[in-house]
Amino acid sequence: MRTARQPTGDSPDPERELNFARRKGDVIGDQTVALGGLAGFSAAWAMTAHTPFLSPGIHLILFVALTVAPMVLFSVFLVKTHLRRTSGLVPEPGKINYARVGIKLLGFLGTMGLLAFCYWLFPEYSKPRYAPVWEASTLLFIPVTIATGFYFAWIDCRMQEPEDAYWHCGMLFLGKWKSVNWEILREYGLGWFIKGFFLPFMLSGVVENATGVLADGWNPTSFGFLYLTSISIIYCVDTIFGAVGYLLTLRILDAQIRSPQPLGIGWVATLICYPPWSQAMSSFLKYRGPVEWSDWLKNSPVIFITWGFAILVLLSIYLWATLSFGCRFSNLTNRGIIIDGPYRFLKHPAYLTKNLAWWLMYVPFVSHVSLEDNLRACFMLAVLNGIYYVRAKTEERHLMADPAYREYATWMDKNGLFATVLQSIPSALSPIQRRFNSADSE
Repeated sequence: MRTARQPTGDSPDPERELNFARRKGDVIGDQTVALGGLAGFSAAWAMTAHTPFLSPGIHLILFVALTVAPMVLFSVFLVKTHLRRTSGLVPEPGKINYARVGIKLLGFLGTMGLLAFCYWLFPEYSKPRYAPVWEASTLLFIPVTIATGFYFAWIDCRMQEPEDAYWHCGMLFLGKWKSVNWEILREYGLGWFIKGFFLPFMLSGVVENATGVLADGWNPTSFGFLYLTSISIIYCVDTIFGAVGYLLTLRILDAQIRSPQPLGIGWVATLICYPPWSQAMSSFLKYRGPVEWSDWLKNSPVIFITWGFAILVLLSIYLWATLSFGCRFSNLTNRGIIIDGPYRFLKHPAYLTKNLAWWLMYVPFVSHVSLEDNLRACFMLAVLNGIYYVRAKTEERHLMADPAYREYATWMDKNGLFATVLQSIPSALSPIQRRFNSADSE
């Protein structure tokens, strides 16, 4: 029987590799890849700060391009992700099948057309917040299409199974339905639904958060200003790395979607946390009141700073969890098991810290006028916490189909933060227990 060990990404079977994001022998891990992206993001920030005459769409392109570039270069040339067996690529290329590449490109363009139709059809995407996203998409459509054609040609001759999901999608658009593997196409459709749903939201979040900080600057003149600008920066970095994750579902990075979430309850619990469904849900779960935490504590400077600092620490851990994904951030999918950063201590550090931060930020226990309203608000926020608990459990159930996650879960059950704390309780109580035993013997 194999004993649990600290997950390192290496498989006990030398003939195959487990689906860890980091593998034994990697020169750098995903967090270092993310630091490269963070450096690129900082460069983009400096450039946009000095080019206010450029449009928001062009600024968004700069943010994405400069964040993506070092992450891709580090992954390919240092980690050599394209040489992993889990990428589905082989080291030595064969002959390019141009007809097959053309079919894949047709599948890609057809998918883009369907997404564009959905964005045009649904009123949510006509809101002003998405305008920079559509401007950037229009400017990049032709260059991205050309780059996609070259990418398909590069991987086609290296794929173990070259008739991939894009090929099956292309065959569907050609009307050759007898050649279509409908199960592959179903997972392809789910994967693109996930990317198509989350990507505009993430990209618009980058613009919204960056605009405010670029206009006002990072202001540390008082803790109140420091808190507000730090929150905006945290959310801006979080959304750009979220967007990068959805953009880089590429085999060359070993970041392709392995499987989408199979549980309907997992889809529901996730999607209702994002617009437009989150707006409808907020009509029922009204846990925010007229009193902000800063108003509540403004007359107690020490507690005010301590409380705000605790929020920033929790949100920084939340951001650290996002950065730990490197190129692989994504809801509702398995794209490689993350074992670094805060995931070394907790299975769901992002969910835990974000939900704890909400209790400190929205203070439902004092934010309303009456005790009854405060109790109601606490109950509503607890319901939202419960939704995230369902998300966490359905994600675990999905990932447990992956041997790598099962090994990670086994290790965490014995060595994670909660397990360590629970194991330390008996030793901490042993002196007290000995004292009681001694008294009983007397």
